[in-house]
Amino acid sequence: MFNNLATSNARSLSESVLLKRAIVVFDGGNRTLKWLDIDNRPRIIPAFIKQFEPGFDDPTPDDHSVVISAGDNHFCLGAVARDMRGTPVFQDNKCELAKKLVLAAIEPHPGSSAVVVQRLVIALPNSRNQADIAELKKVEGTHQFTRNGQRITAVVHEVKPIDETQAAYNFAMKRDLYRSKRQLNGVLDLGGGTGIGRLYSVGGSLIREADAILPGTYDLARRISARITPQLTNSPDLSQIMDGIERQDFTLGTSGFQFQKQFEICREQWLSDIRAELRSRWNQWMSEIGEVLVIGGSASLAEPLEEATKGRFKVARHSQIDRFPQLISLLGMTAG
Repeated sequence: MFNNLATSNARSLSESVLLKRAIVVFDGGNRTLKWLDIDNRPRIIPAFIKQFEPGFDDPTPDDHSVVISAGDNHFCLGAVARDMRGTPVFQDNKCELAKKLVLAAIEPHPGSSAVVVQRLVIALPNSRNQADIAELKKVEGTHQFTRNGQRITAVVHEVKPIDETQAAYNFAMKRDLYRSKRQLNGVLDLGGGTGIGRLYSVGGSLIREADAILPGTYDLARRISARITPQLTNSPDLSQIMDGIERQDFTLGTSGFQFQKQFEICREQWLSDIRAELRSRWNQWMSEIGEVLVIGGSASLAEPLEEATKGRFKVARHSQIDRFPQLISLLGMTAG
């Protein structure tokens, strides 16, 4: 009897452990949705969402797409949503969309159809915005949905919002990515829709007065569009310009039209405007700033800024982690 009871208790404990995920991290950017999967591998998919009607539209999940059904709500995320002419998430309120977007990141351990998430960490521009936090808190609770054909029951105990750049700053400080910890240091996150520049005190506190909202690659694409439109029959799709920049082939879709020359001109102006805005916003702290770490999916575009400032602004790099500027926030969120 005692052996049977012990075996039963051990089985229940084992099943409980298998159900639990101590932490799930999700970063819903303007260009990409990012999370760490069940094996702690980074997943990055295009930030598009598309509602669909089963039996009429039948999107198929792949490495860059997730297909979700929750009750009468059916939608796909990622590359397939983009290809089906879905909506870029930056055109909606991402916090209001959070209850849908985060389902991409919530998956159980292999062999299980249920998962208990102890803490779901979500990045957002301002963790003190009570309206946004209220939307994110709606993710807490029980969810029943189908993810990529698998029926899942998920319980989310706690949603923890974290300010964008905070996780990257914490990771950088722990890994000694800043040369000095005795000065103010900053993070410049260059994303698709917008960028954000932030400074942190010597003690690690966010100096909110120094927050600077900056133009992202959407603005860069808009500038390029203005220059190339007279040479085209129709106005170009800005997302195709951004895709060409990301691929570094500077080609507009499948048209074969090259825009590298216009890109070089516009990038110089774009970075100049970013630098001017930061110089104005950070003027009172300028003499105290050590380094500013440049992160985000568009960080590599700031290499001329790194050169111009002699490394005071520096693109985040890691010899063993591919796409490190894009992933540093996720890595920092796991420790948050």
